[in-house]
Amino acid sequence: MMRRYKQSWQGYFQDKSVWVTGASSGIGAALVEALGAAGVRTLASARRTDRLEELERRHASVSALSLDLAECDLIGEVAARAWEQLGGIDILINNAGISQRSTFVEADPSTLERVIRVDLIGTMWLTHAVAARMKHRGSGHIVAVTSLAAMIPTPRRTAYAAAKAGLHGLFDAMRGELEPSGLSISLAAPGFVRTEISTHAVTETGAEHGVLDSNQEHGDDAASCAVEILVGVAKRRREFLVSMSPRLRIALLLRRHAPGLLWRILAKASVT
Repeated sequence: MMRRYKQSWQGYFQDKSVWVTGASSGIGAALVEALGAAGVRTLASARRTDRLEELERRHASVSALSLDLAECDLIGEVAARAWEQLGGIDILINNAGISQRSTFVEADPSTLERVIRVDLIGTMWLTHAVAARMKHRGSGHIVAVTSLAAMIPTPRRTAYAAAKAGLHGLFDAMRGELEPSGLSISLAAPGFVRTEISTHAVTETGAEHGVLDSNQEHGDDAASCAVEILVGVAKRRREFLVSMSPRLRIALLLRRHAPGLLWRILAKASVT
């Protein structure tokens, strides 16, 4: 199955330049690993440059560029550097982000704002800088790795769910503006994946959660999730789910057909 998936996406990415954010771990690192192994010219960005250097050493087609989405005033400059470094960007994969493990009323407002700034505003400004260049050129593909939390927002994820839902609104609204100019837009929403996202999630005070949640621990592996995303992008799917368990599919059905029941279940659930 994995071999068939690999063959199904490589043709689309051949001879393209790809920029992946949030590439130091988890899904982002897995995306760069897959692209690098296929020889795709890839720019990997994150705050932790030491992990990016490891990706560079393993794959000749991968290069690194430091990026912190919280530093919104520098994003335009970094985007210009990325465009120059790659000689143009064909595919932008917005994957960077942080999660949250705190109730809304107990969280410091600055912590909630930080999640929104990184996951939504930073991604918006980066996409703005790249999309303007793509539109001028008349081609490009913009991808956002969001989350099932945009559709099934659980307790203790308020700002995170808001940011991910905001990405869906942002990218959906962009379609009518950019698709007529030759650009493609894809939204990939993963379910549970074994990454460090819960470990590095912010608590009420902004400190790290420091715990790998059970749902992440027993979720899909990042490599399989990354290949699913690459397949969906290669098919130019506008919106698609990846790494979905039967339990999550049932939750989506309840969200559509019995939302009141879903909210009651979530309110009683033990959510870490």
